[in-house]
Amino acid sequence: MRSISSTDRSSLRLLNDGICPPEVNMARDLALLEAFERGEIPPTLRVYQWASPAITYGVNQQLPPRLVEACQQLGIPLFRRPTGGKAVLHGHDLTMALVLGNLTPQPPLRKRRGGIGCVESASIPPSPFTERGARGMRSEEGVGRLQHHASDSSLTSLPLRGRGEGARLYPRQVYLQLAPALIEAFRQVGVPAAQGGAIAPDPRSIDDGGDCFATPAIADIVQAETGVKLMGCALLVRGACVLVQASIPLRLPEVPVESLFGHPHPVPPPLEADSLMNALYESLGRIVL
Repeated sequence: MRSISSTDRSSLRLLNDGICPPEVNMARDLALLEAFERGEIPPTLRVYQWASPAITYGVNQQLPPRLVEACQQLGIPLFRRPTGGKAVLHGHDLTMALVLGNLTPQPPLRKRRGGIGCVESASIPPSPFTERGARGMRSEEGVGRLQHHASDSSLTSLPLRGRGEGARLYPRQVYLQLAPALIEAFRQVGVPAAQGGAIAPDPRSIDDGGDCFATPAIADIVQAETGVKLMGCALLVRGACVLVQASIPLRLPEVPVESLFGHPHPVPPPLEADSLMNALYESLGRIVL
């Protein structure tokens, strides 16, 4: 890995890993979390792209047979993520992994129809997807069973404590703390964004084709005017330590998305990888202690 030292403004470290082979990425992300838990590294943002198309899927996800069969036919490998959520097609995206345990307080949040969002966020148009699917199956492939705490919708945005300190964190706390910084990063690259408002889909459901990008859930970031999903996010919480994994499409996939999920993906807004990486580092660096 090529390490770029953090500035005086932030304790966040940036790793620009460039283009990586698909088979190494999930193991590297998990290794970052484990190193952070042991106190060997500071909070770290790892950013990378994929040498070839691949799909990662949530640690508790039930994969639709259609998706598994299509991947076999197209030669697209499947890798289980240590985080939750649903299947993400990679190869056309900028992917990030963030390990951290400290966040500074964020602006107040208000409720809006369909979810919770930042005060600055616009209302979100309906998702452009229709729901389709087939009978599902449970895949045994993966890195093993990892603890993933369920979201608690009664929790509000709270300061998060450092490694091994304080109470156990919950995914909702982390999402609400990170959302303003992620929205700001997109604003810096000229894309008005908002927090998704839909309820997170059941990982066992296959009505959406198993596709992460079919539902703009509260953990995700969408384009403010269109509702098109800009960033699909998932996380793993271990005590006071967190791994966030996120995918940001830079262009349309080269593989036939409809063959995989049963619906096409909308065209993402123009995004340049290096500019977006720098914006993410700047905005996230302001909230990581």
